[in-house]
Amino acid sequence: MPKHFHLKRPDLASAIAEALAACQNVKDHVRLLAMRMAASGEFTAAQIAAQVGCSRRQFFNWVSALKAGGVVGLLHREHKGGPKPQITGQVLEEFQAGLQTGRWKRAKEIQHWLEQEQQVKLKLSGVYYWLGKLGGVLKVPRKAHAKQDAAEAALFQQQLADKLKHLNVAGGRPVRIWVSDEHRYGLIPVIRKCWTLRGVRPKAPYQTRYEWGYLYSALEVDGENAAEFLCLPRVDLGMSRLFLEQLVARDPQAEHVVIQDRAGFHLDPELHELPAQVHIIPLPAYSPELNPTEGIGDVIKDRIANTLWKTLAAMEEAIGEELRPIYQCAERVRRLVSHGWLMDQVNATATENSAVT
Repeated sequence: MPKHFHLKRPDLASAIAEALAACQNVKDHVRLLAMRMAASGEFTAAQIAAQVGCSRRQFFNWVSALKAGGVVGLLHREHKGGPKPQITGQVLEEFQAGLQTGRWKRAKEIQHWLEQEQQVKLKLSGVYYWLGKLGGVLKVPRKAHAKQDAAEAALFQQQLADKLKHLNVAGGRPVRIWVSDEHRYGLIPVIRKCWTLRGVRPKAPYQTRYEWGYLYSALEVDGENAAEFLCLPRVDLGMSRLFLEQLVARDPQAEHVVIQDRAGFHLDPELHELPAQVHIIPLPAYSPELNPTEGIGDVIKDRIANTLWKTLAAMEEAIGEELRPIYQCAERVRRLVSHGWLMDQVNATATENSAVT
């Protein structure tokens, strides 16, 4: 029968009891508890190890540390540390910056960049480890037109409040600010991902029928967060005017500021007469990411995708059903338009004698 282990050090037993009463560290508490059980002489080494959750070897290491250095020696820990990280400092900063800009398409490209430019050799598993550590995810990038002027787009985000002030349209009338865009839909099916099972390749019906319609959309920034939609057969100056007149008809007592892109079928305030009470602020060229209304395109494509539509009328009915929760719920609109820079710029004019009253 195994013998009970006895520490046989009354001087240490009292010190252990005092340290245990004042201990607040969980790991220290485990060591002190093991030594108090050893000092009692009522348990075997195996029983003590099992009780505190350590190995017998660890238990005897603690006994040796206690006898050699007292309670201080028992609680002392030497941290040998793990291997030094291979990616640090400037390399780590460049890695993060590359992920921020979508520099690499594949993990192998990162592996090659590390080896060729940073003299850091990593296995692919190591690259994936760092991707996970830095929060890297694989995403489909958004198209950016080669002619886009990034500096102009950034400047627009900073100066929209000034553009609103310079419109000088307050005059005691309420002013409503809209972002607007158009989305084409047609009888050629949109193919999108769908749920299926592993090993199964789903199919979606397809036809080639060149018949199109256009959804004109406007979302109100702040204010009532209203939404306006209109399905029209084409895009041209006349259709654009018709949609702007619909915005005015929604609230004839207000001035309506419309932020939209520079498409050739949009009314240009320098070239065309605008409907009364309408004011246009054009977005920088080739900068769709500045227009929150772009999100409506995904909404309608998700609804009509992977379906063979016989007529545009049937498709438009389905689109209307999908859009109804948006124009009936201001919160849905608010979530769509809540781009930080846009809200900041619009709200910056709210308390001044400017476009927003």
